[in-house]
Amino acid sequence: MDLEWKEHRDDGETLLPSHEDGRVREDEEDEVQRKSVKGVLFVVLGTTATLAARRLLRGGFPFYFVSMLQITAYCLVGFVVLLVKLKNFRRPKLKVDETVEKFSILQKLAIGARLGVSSFLAAVAMLFGAKALVLYENLCILAMLPIFTYVCDSLILRLLHVFRLSRQEKVDILWGSFWKVVLVPLWLGIAVYEDYRLHTTALSYALASFVLMSVARSISKIGPRYDKGTTTWDTPLSVFLLIGIPFLVVTGFATYRYEDMVAASHVTQSWTFWTRLMNLAPGVCLHILFSSSMNSAYPFLSLDHAGGALEDPTPQGNEAVRSTLHTGFWVILFGVYGKEQNLIDWYQAIAFTLIYVVSVGPKHIGYYLPRLFNFVTRLFRRKPSPIHSEPWQFLAVLPITNLMFAILMSATSMYWINTVAYNRNLKTWVGPAQLTVDTLYRPPQMRSFDIIIAHSPGDPLESITNLISAYTSIPTVRGFAPRVIVYTKDQAHNATTPEAIRGPYTGEVSIQSLRNSGGVPATYLHHILYAWEFVSQQTLFLSTASNYPILESASRMNSYFQPAGFPLPDATPKTGFLHLGEQESCWCGSCADSTGWEDTFHLVPSMWSAARPGSPTCNSALVTRGNEFVASSARIRGVKRDVWQMLYDALTKEDWANSWAHDKKRMPVLLEGEKRMGKWAEDGVYGVPDSLEDPLFALTVERLWGILLQCSVPEIAWRCPNLSSGWRM
Repeated sequence: MDLEWKEHRDDGETLLPSHEDGRVREDEEDEVQRKSVKGVLFVVLGTTATLAARRLLRGGFPFYFVSMLQITAYCLVGFVVLLVKLKNFRRPKLKVDETVEKFSILQKLAIGARLGVSSFLAAVAMLFGAKALVLYENLCILAMLPIFTYVCDSLILRLLHVFRLSRQEKVDILWGSFWKVVLVPLWLGIAVYEDYRLHTTALSYALASFVLMSVARSISKIGPRYDKGTTTWDTPLSVFLLIGIPFLVVTGFATYRYEDMVAASHVTQSWTFWTRLMNLAPGVCLHILFSSSMNSAYPFLSLDHAGGALEDPTPQGNEAVRSTLHTGFWVILFGVYGKEQNLIDWYQAIAFTLIYVVSVGPKHIGYYLPRLFNFVTRLFRRKPSPIHSEPWQFLAVLPITNLMFAILMSATSMYWINTVAYNRNLKTWVGPAQLTVDTLYRPPQMRSFDIIIAHSPGDPLESITNLISAYTSIPTVRGFAPRVIVYTKDQAHNATTPEAIRGPYTGEVSIQSLRNSGGVPATYLHHILYAWEFVSQQTLFLSTASNYPILESASRMNSYFQPAGFPLPDATPKTGFLHLGEQESCWCGSCADSTGWEDTFHLVPSMWSAARPGSPTCNSALVTRGNEFVASSARIRGVKRDVWQMLYDALTKEDWANSWAHDKKRMPVLLEGEKRMGKWAEDGVYGVPDSLEDPLFALTVERLWGILLQCSVPEIAWRCPNLSSGWRM
């Protein structure tokens, strides 16, 4: 079949007739109503499944959760099909019509292979989508992305058609609406680029999920058409089993290979029946009814056009686009009631609005006002008023209607997320109106700055040189001519001289040896206690054992550090505390973070109170990940010296077998049969056994810097950007 290049005028948005169009036939009304109900069902299931998965998966085990959904859905479908087969078992078998063309063996093998490959790719796409839900910080941006699936559909199906890999009968290529395929990813790119908490790995998982799902559906266009019977259950049971097997195998293997099934099952076993139903039912129903997963696009594949739903002029294509966008909208709307603490800007709000207007169509949006009027009037009278195309489709009215809609939609999104959700979350942050700081202390040198470097055993000396070079080259730090103090716990470098580690820096550098105990936090606490009477105006604490690239941490320092003023440092604003790593918020009563760390010592509420005498009970708190930060002398001395001393003694006590900081009852327990993976892996948060040299208690102290130095505030939790967003292009 030759390619047919057609220009198509998209009038699909004009869903309602004018008064001259006559009455719509009853069968067409029933069809529109049926499709509308199906779209609404997808929106409800997609929204609830995405929000439930987001709530659960942020705690870990995404592959196990997806595997549970697949097993439950597979068993339910198999059970229903078996009941139907048993019901029809005693009925007389219909005579086979031999005039109907049958598939050959090769065709059946091709169909089976097509279904198997498609299911395999769809299963991988679901796993990637679940992983994206775990890692992607800003749910508002993630909920916008599923529309990208239709962009992939358009490109992939066109390639299949051009290279004659797809079925060619009655299939055309339409170019009249291809501009949508160009504009939608452009505006998505703007929204993603403006995300101040962009996680490139999470974005890669999300995009891979959409691409793989598009490829999985496009594969069904390759080879002979497989016509279903008169009802859904006329398809042989073996086909259901064939489609479900790749899902079970892929999700089961991923769970076994990459996740701790013992720990995951321990979590799910604590669920009650109603909790299990609430957590699994939306995702299971979404997979059974639509073959979709959380945060995915409405499944659509045109039979008459080589393209995606964005360009398809049929009601089915328009319904798919609207359902996908409406699902994302409701996820954003209700997602703010969860633990989301992310903002959006005007660029992102306008980008999402433009995507909606272009994808849904200005003509369809033109009917929103009369439909709203009908909705209100139906509250008082039963029969709605008929909607005509006049005057809503007039050239003078349509632009005004769309402009009003765009302004209201973008402004409402900004207000709902940045004001309503933010103010609602503020109620969970309690604390004194004023900071508890030492305003009477004056350092020996009024405008002073020290750099403290904790050198861990086994780290090369080059790591010290790199830190000194990176941070002393920052203009706001270099102006202080900072004093660099290196504390090493590596006995092999006791005789190291300052000249061997200073690199190109010409300022004052000193190196001291400490006993190897307590980890990096003990080194910092040693300096705070030792220099209590002469601590500098501002101090930068660094570690050679950092988990963050120097480039990212130094970039944040360069962007946000505010030095003490001259000649009166206390007369001008300055940085009191700046963390150079990532941070997360948690509930004080049961604090944990995404790495698997848990506050098993219950120090978060007690240290909150210690740093804020007389303050209300702690509710929400901000925990830091990493031992790199800047602190002022007023913040350091604002905490009583006894508090620092207590933490230092707990970390360095030689009789550590009898120390409360090494009490086994206060530490996380490895479950029976649990593997050394996840947080227990070698590179996990609890991968190293507890010891005097590297105590597990140091992980808790590492997360207390923001709380002790009184920077656990909602402004940081909501507005602080992702560490990598400061240096990405």
